[in-house]
Amino acid sequence: MIKPDKIPSQIKQAIRLLNEHGFEAYLVGGSVRDLLCNKKPVDYDLTTSARPEQISQVFAGFQVIPIGLNFGTVSVIIEQMPVDITTYRIETEYTDFRHPNQVSFAANLNADLARRDFTINAIAFHPDRGLIDPFSGYQDLKNKIIRTVGQPQERFTEDALRILRALRFAASFGFSVEPQTAKSMHQLGYLLSNISHERIQNEFREIMLSPDLSSILFDFRDVFAIFIPQLTATFDFLQHNPYHEYDVFRHTIEVICNTPPELDVRLAALYHDIGKPATFSMDSDGIGHFYQHPKISAKIARNNMQELKFEKKLIDTVETLVLYHDSPLESDQIILKRCLRKFGPDILNKLITLKKADIAGKSKAIQFEQINYLNQVSLLLGKIIKSKPALQITDLEIDGYDVMALGLKGPQIGQALNQIFDLVLTEKLENKRESLLKALKNMI
Repeated sequence: MIKPDKIPSQIKQAIRLLNEHGFEAYLVGGSVRDLLCNKKPVDYDLTTSARPEQISQVFAGFQVIPIGLNFGTVSVIIEQMPVDITTYRIETEYTDFRHPNQVSFAANLNADLARRDFTINAIAFHPDRGLIDPFSGYQDLKNKIIRTVGQPQERFTEDALRILRALRFAASFGFSVEPQTAKSMHQLGYLLSNISHERIQNEFREIMLSPDLSSILFDFRDVFAIFIPQLTATFDFLQHNPYHEYDVFRHTIEVICNTPPELDVRLAALYHDIGKPATFSMDSDGIGHFYQHPKISAKIARNNMQELKFEKKLIDTVETLVLYHDSPLESDQIILKRCLRKFGPDILNKLITLKKADIAGKSKAIQFEQINYLNQVSLLLGKIIKSKPALQITDLEIDGYDVMALGLKGPQIGQALNQIFDLVLTEKLENKRESLLKALKNMI
């Protein structure tokens, strides 16, 4: 249960002031859920029987910000902490599968809790009266279950984004989805096509960063395919290859679950083999091949991520990781320096991480040897980065003015610097000013 001393003094003060003025007031929603799970809430929301104008009167001595009067929400600054206070309300008719056509103030707390999405978010708390839990949300929390408040068909038809919210909660908390709720999610997943790409992207990125992804991705793959339609072809697609124990989608899940919670790497893992079905061929020995699949997968990744309105830098990184995930990395200092020049240390390290995860999703017979090799590459790469080598012409101890001083002009300047840089990169020349100038003079 929740101990009152776990609640910030500003929240208790707001509840007390509303109560002293004759109004009901409760802590509600995600903050109650988090407190019951012994987590510190990101923010605290209060619900009250007071109307917005009455809330403003109660907190006349404080800074009051009318952040959402149409929805009955007022923000009050108490000791530098913003506290969102919302009047009990009910919502009617969601004709766009996202926003209510009308918001009305409710007569009591239970009516307000009844409009909420999931039972674990429909719990209220009062420091003196304890939990108010008409939909057994606390029991669902203890049983690690995601269940809608009331009929799941109604909740998801009201707001289809709740389908992805259910998956986010399940993946974040390691919960399972109650069978009837899950059934409706599968049946009504198509309603996500009515939701803006930005909203879908916000939920999707949180899902991809969650710690318990495997079962959610597999059990609700049809839902994810609503906004990543190319995934469908990977479902149950056998690879007919001795290096692979799983079909393409199962392999994809294994790769994702072997990556750290970094969005670019996890998205690259999701998309890395999405082009395989389109490139499949089988040789005379019955061995499956997927020539050029990284190129096709990278194109799909870029197009899909652009459609979902991901930021350009993230799209560029994911596309690069997907495009090169199958390219060999040599345990050779000069080759790795060239790779560092091409990708930079951050992308190259992420590429190694993705390659290791890719191997971890393949046949166990090859895992040890290949992952051990990549570990050696990673160690060598770390030593190279620590030595701070010249990876760009601008890292040289000489510049264009030094070349001009020796009489070269125009394009000759760049050509000379490129030649000198290549000698440094291939370790035929030390990046020391005297050595570089001597080599330059000899070259001229």
